[in-house]
Amino acid sequence: MGPLTAEEDEESDAVRAVFAWSYRALNPTSARLFRLLGLHPGPDLTAPAAAALTGGPVSRVRQPLDALVSAHLLEQSAPGRYQLHDLLLAYAVDQVRHLESIADRQAALRRVLDWYLHSADAALARTLPFYRAVPLAPPADVTPLAFATSGEADAWFDAERDNLVAATRVAAEAGQPEKAWQLAALLRSVFMHQNAFESWFATARIGLAAARTLGDRRGEAEALECLGKAHFQARQLPEAAEHHRAALAIRREIGDEYGTAVSINALGLLGLRHRRLTESLTHFSESLAIFKRLGNQRWQALLLSNLAETRYELGELTEAAELLERALVVQRKIDDRGQEGNCLFFLSMTLRELGRIEEALAAIESALAIAEGASQLWLGHWLGHWLVEYARVLRASGRPAEALEAVHWAATIQRRLGDRSRGVMALDGAGEAYRELGQANEAIAFHLRAAAAHRQLGDDWQLALTLDHLATALAAAGRAEEAGQHRREAHSLLDGFGDARAAAIRERIAASLPSGTD
Repeated sequence: MGPLTAEEDEESDAVRAVFAWSYRALNPTSARLFRLLGLHPGPDLTAPAAAALTGGPVSRVRQPLDALVSAHLLEQSAPGRYQLHDLLLAYAVDQVRHLESIADRQAALRRVLDWYLHSADAALARTLPFYRAVPLAPPADVTPLAFATSGEADAWFDAERDNLVAATRVAAEAGQPEKAWQLAALLRSVFMHQNAFESWFATARIGLAAARTLGDRRGEAEALECLGKAHFQARQLPEAAEHHRAALAIRREIGDEYGTAVSINALGLLGLRHRRLTESLTHFSESLAIFKRLGNQRWQALLLSNLAETRYELGELTEAAELLERALVVQRKIDDRGQEGNCLFFLSMTLRELGRIEEALAAIESALAIAEGASQLWLGHWLGHWLVEYARVLRASGRPAEALEAVHWAATIQRRLGDRSRGVMALDGAGEAYRELGQANEAIAFHLRAAAAHRQLGDDWQLALTLDHLATALAAAGRAEEAGQHRREAHSLLDGFGDARAAAIRERIAASLPSGTD
């Protein structure tokens, strides 16, 4: 926002006169704090952020903040949080530009941006310790926040999201591009677990431009990875592939083995999403070999899990289970609870298909127990997906009513996260539970909703599975002709996939169709 401009009308002059009178009545410390608030990048701030602006300890800004509130120059918008209304902010900007030197303004802005950067790093270390990928120089002249629990860190990220996005933008605009791309890289892990796509794309694009301005190839690769992951999670797969390949090219060029392996893994995940499963096996195996050379246990276990998921999709269930058991040993050793839970989720899927239902139930219940004690930041991201598998195991155990409760909970979580694809899988699961409860019409309605959504999302694989479920529900309702129509479409869609699992489903569907109609 630019400085307050003098208007010709009397009302504007009167407002400015009131501000000036209140401002001149302040003591020098409070007046300086008011001016410096005009440099703050976001919509509101806390006392520690204000202290970073001044370069002093928090204890020295509490009284000046109270004085500004008492003088009606600052509003306490919530306990511990303060904000300037637009006109007062413009007045503060005007004063700081006139009364603080360029060097002092730059130093204050550098301090507050440093404070946000290092506080974000500390919060990430508490809530998502395995997701920190950006080494930072020690902070100068500021004391970042410390977080005793993951709950405190989660709450801070929730409260500071707008400020962190603004800090990323202001860092780029104010000639501090390194802080801009570093903030974007740190925030990637936070936004990824919240499906916060608007903030995620905004910061990633700022980070990419900032790294390129700086000529920092490592930073550029990090920003490209941010965008690749955002596009992937938003189901914009061509754009995801473009950015991950660009990141990989840079990392190979600069000899960044760790980053190279991360990017190769990302290409493997893209192969999984497209069901190019042989391609995924190649990428995951290559990435795993690099992480073995580097001695990175966490990533080795994650790659074993990704290889297991691929083997599962290929129908190689025994091999998948063995890989998952190997991954779990490492994840438990290093206390990687999030990935342990996800590994248990895949293990449940594998054991269920092997007919080992009791073991599958134990695996998915262990995953859900991990979620109960987890950081709220990633709880919903995993929990909604795990609940759909829990429902499948419950149905396999002859407990469809409990399965229905689980998928309704999953759908609620995915709706809150805005994850439409996974939310649709929950709807399809509800249809299956209703069918097993003998409520065919409700089952048909849910499957129809799921099929329409998968069609809109362009997900042919999930659409084929849902149409198969819909046909089963229609057949149970005595609507054989409609069931046949949907089975034929599912069969046709599955022709586009060359893996063993697709072939097995296609053969089963063909066997249920009248001769000569497949």
